[in-house]
Amino acid sequence: MGQAKREMMEAEDRGWYEPEGHVCSDCVEDEFLKEVIRQHASQRQCDYCGRQTRAHSAAPVAVLMHPIGSAVFYYFNDPTQAGVPYDQGWLSTPTGTQDVLMTLPLACHDQLFEQIAQAFVHTEWVPAAGGHWSSSHLNEELSALWDSFVNIIKYEIRFFFQHASAAKSANPWEHDPRHILLTIDRLVKRLKLPSRLPEKTSLFRARIRSEEADWAIGAEQMGAPPSELARAGRMNPVGISYLYLAFEHETALAEVLSGPPCAAAIARFETQRELRILDLTHLPAEPSIFDEARRPERESLLFLERFVEEISQPVRKDAREHIDYVPSQVVCEYLALVFRVSRNRSLDGIVYPSAVRPGGRNLVLFPTERGFTRLFDQVEFQTAWEREFADWADLSASVGAI
Repeated sequence: MGQAKREMMEAEDRGWYEPEGHVCSDCVEDEFLKEVIRQHASQRQCDYCGRQTRAHSAAPVAVLMHPIGSAVFYYFNDPTQAGVPYDQGWLSTPTGTQDVLMTLPLACHDQLFEQIAQAFVHTEWVPAAGGHWSSSHLNEELSALWDSFVNIIKYEIRFFFQHASAAKSANPWEHDPRHILLTIDRLVKRLKLPSRLPEKTSLFRARIRSEEADWAIGAEQMGAPPSELARAGRMNPVGISYLYLAFEHETALAEVLSGPPCAAAIARFETQRELRILDLTHLPAEPSIFDEARRPERESLLFLERFVEEISQPVRKDAREHIDYVPSQVVCEYLALVFRVSRNRSLDGIVYPSAVRPGGRNLVLFPTERGFTRLFDQVEFQTAWEREFADWADLSASVGAI
């Protein structure tokens, strides 16, 4: 067998040919691909931008083809190999290689982009997970699991769902509600998401202050409500009191005020020890789409980003908001009562994005004791003050976006 024949068969097996030329890291935007180039640099001049350096700075374009090709075949495949049904045309309309590369996206020197596109054996592609057009990626499967959980917990089973099974449901696509809780548990631990909130951190809480209010602004009135007065919130079920705080007093105000004229009492609390929290506002950065080794991590983060968006989105106050809060309440109770940071350490609370003030961060603290009188010894009341807002200009200036 000749060398040319052998190279052609190898290219067909892997799905691409190896282009000629050398490229520097300046000619690609993705940081992972930049690092691949740096690690394989063997020339001092780039064939695309013409940059010359004293040390080796340009690598063979061929070294980029594996990470790029891996990403292409992770998300797409040839219609025939993907098993797309054909009846007077493909059931899933194919797209060209350039469109596929832009979808990823591959951002690089125009000439390099053209050369990489031409290196692929296939010229038609359809979306495909695991090589098959009707399969789903991990983040899509996890999202479907969450959607099933939300539907079941809101409209089918509110309590005792730990004994439910998909076999008892009329919908064969629904899953045991426990699965999403265990999945979130595993992802949080695998990605090492629990973090520490330092002692002496300032936190804020606000309450609407009406003209008829006759309560004194102090630690008791500005703390968590007693259990018998606890209404359903984004994270707590009705009758189960959690302490809602914010990292910025502006966010605390934005969470309770709807419009002028109005007044509010604002309290500052301070953490009394280092807290263990789940900070959903600072998820790890997604690995590059071209980093094959970290693809499971990327898929997990794609799902968690959607999960955070779901549980922190604004809810219409139409007397049915308690229904929309149920999924996040169940997850929150699981994280408070079941999840463990370590064998003997549970979470103190969860940090989540404000739904009403872009950039604002809220902290919900779990009670350290769950008796009739709830104890929140993670923080201590420091001081409080009152603010009045006569018009929208004053209110907007006080609670504006970060």
